[in-house]
Amino acid sequence: MGNLSRSGMVSPVLDGVFPDGQDTVLLHPAVTARHWRRRQILAAVRPDTVLKGLSSAIAVGFALVVGKGFSGKFIVAAVVLIVVLAGWRAVCAAREYQGPHDDTPRTRLRHGEGWRSRDFTDLGPDTARLVRDLLAGVDELHRTSARAWIDPAVPGEAHRVVWEALCCLDRSRDVRVLAEELASDPDVGEDLVAAAREAVSAIDHGLDEVGRHLHGCLLLTRAWEAKLRHTDLTHRTGHVLATLPGHDHLRRLTHAAEVLPQNVFAHVTAARDLTQAGEFPWERPATEWPRLRLVPPHRPTTTPLGAGGQAGERQS
Repeated sequence: MGNLSRSGMVSPVLDGVFPDGQDTVLLHPAVTARHWRRRQILAAVRPDTVLKGLSSAIAVGFALVVGKGFSGKFIVAAVVLIVVLAGWRAVCAAREYQGPHDDTPRTRLRHGEGWRSRDFTDLGPDTARLVRDLLAGVDELHRTSARAWIDPAVPGEAHRVVWEALCCLDRSRDVRVLAEELASDPDVGEDLVAAAREAVSAIDHGLDEVGRHLHGCLLLTRAWEAKLRHTDLTHRTGHVLATLPGHDHLRRLTHAAEVLPQNVFAHVTAARDLTQAGEFPWERPATEWPRLRLVPPHRPTTTPLGAGGQAGERQS
């Protein structure tokens, strides 16, 4: 859980496995990375693992005390340990038989420690999507390679602003419920309904503005990331092209390769003369060269008589 940004800082937007499934979390600005890592370690340690280790240690200690001599203590300790592990395995098998067992460590957020994206799904799909976009924006702003070129305080300030925006969204639950109740009550005046709806609209508009400005920051950082990538590609392209062989080198290489067949030809013909092996095929008259078959064997090599007569008639 915990995502390290490219600059070495920990992003406050984390992915975790919770009792109701996997979700994304925005940590409180005051929660440090050290505190969250400690929570991770505690969540990863399962109670049954701790009990198993304590039981094994107690069993071995008891066997060492009861046994006589080194061999006796060793045998008693081994027997007790085997019995404990066999019993524990039987208990685990019974649990697996009763239902599926999930070994994924679970994480629980304390009140006020962080906001989960699933905390706002009851406020409608538009609000839930806005919350996911805000969390993704804060995470991207902490991870961007352009972070080294902007004010170091900007990602933290964006984290604080989004956190307070989610707190405002959470405090708007009562007025949203009240607005629905007022709208469904025919005896309530229109002024109360309008006031409640205006309050909800003001909160939603403010959150939309926060999301719009955060998106503006992301557009700027993405544009600078594109510039950085282009600069990096330009530098790498120039470096790679500079290491390639030049035209002069290729010309010398081609000339050296051109001399090789001439050298081989001279040695082969000299060896032919010394051994009197006879002429090569290309040294014979052209009439004695092997005839090349340009037409496949299964096709006729002569033109039929009828076709030739018709062709002659057309030419005449």
